[in-house]
Amino acid sequence: MTEQPVIEVHDLRVSLGTDDGNIEAVAGISFRVREGETLALVGESGAGKSVTSLAIMRLLQAGEGSKAVGIGGRILFRDRDAGTIDLLGLQPEAMRRMRGHDLAMIFQEPMTCLNPVMRVGDQIAEAVLAHEKVSSRTAMTRAIDMLRLVGIPDPASRSRVFPHELSGGMRQRVMIAMALACQPRLLIADEPTTALDVTVQAQVLDLIRRLQREFSMGVLFITHDLGVVAQIADRVAVMYAGRIVEEAPVEDLFAHPLHPYTRGLLASVPDATQAGNIVQPIPGSMPALSHLPQGCSFQPRCHAALAGRCEREAPPAIAAGCRSVHCWLHAA
Repeated sequence: MTEQPVIEVHDLRVSLGTDDGNIEAVAGISFRVREGETLALVGESGAGKSVTSLAIMRLLQAGEGSKAVGIGGRILFRDRDAGTIDLLGLQPEAMRRMRGHDLAMIFQEPMTCLNPVMRVGDQIAEAVLAHEKVSSRTAMTRAIDMLRLVGIPDPASRSRVFPHELSGGMRQRVMIAMALACQPRLLIADEPTTALDVTVQAQVLDLIRRLQREFSMGVLFITHDLGVVAQIADRVAVMYAGRIVEEAPVEDLFAHPLHPYTRGLLASVPDATQAGNIVQPIPGSMPALSHLPQGCSFQPRCHAALAGRCEREAPPAIAAGCRSVHCWLHAA
């Protein structure tokens, strides 16, 4: 892993239109992913994790019939020639050329993302043809090679089947093969193991790690599963109500979480290694983004909230060595 960032997100804000008016689904978050590094973005459902990934991929578009009404900030991407591009400033056609080539995404449910009436080999080859000037034969050869790389047996034969003829784990491998066919510099994996059983989940995580080393790519891994985070991440950014509340190396975060929300997430995970381990759920639920409390968004659920200050003022980012936390408990 190098110190060179593949992507730097600065003050990203995403506003969505709802029946209650416009809400800020992502409220000024910043992070970076370095070459060869895996950053896990974690939090409860509704925290803004998937919206963040779709904003990076420019798959949220403002306009008629769209719920996205505003995207702001900067998303600086370092391309193959070491030039820096602000993805939010690209024209749609230029962004389309980058999407699937320089940065790629694995979605949650492969059955809804793969074309059910198209053979899986053709779908991977199509991704290659969209970005590289090669023949159809060369693209299909690449597709078969990618199926072999992701561990699908008899790839030439499997390239001719339809998605419904494959198991969930095999379909997820096809999605990974498609995402990596052009060797992107950044891979965004949005809950790629959610619908898989534990054995297949472990195989998919091992596969992503192996291919990351082979291609030296950065990975933004989005999940709510802290067990998965412990296995795959180098750094962790914890999101709550559209904001990043803590960011730290994975070992530091698990050994010594600073934010009360992070502590709550870790305490709510069963530990099979400890007899009599009691799961402690976080009280309450995440507030609606249209009715966020004043001050710290987590304050109504926080057992350590400071009377007055946490209710009135939103905490800034407070640096603590190689990590940061948004919490008044750690203010100087």
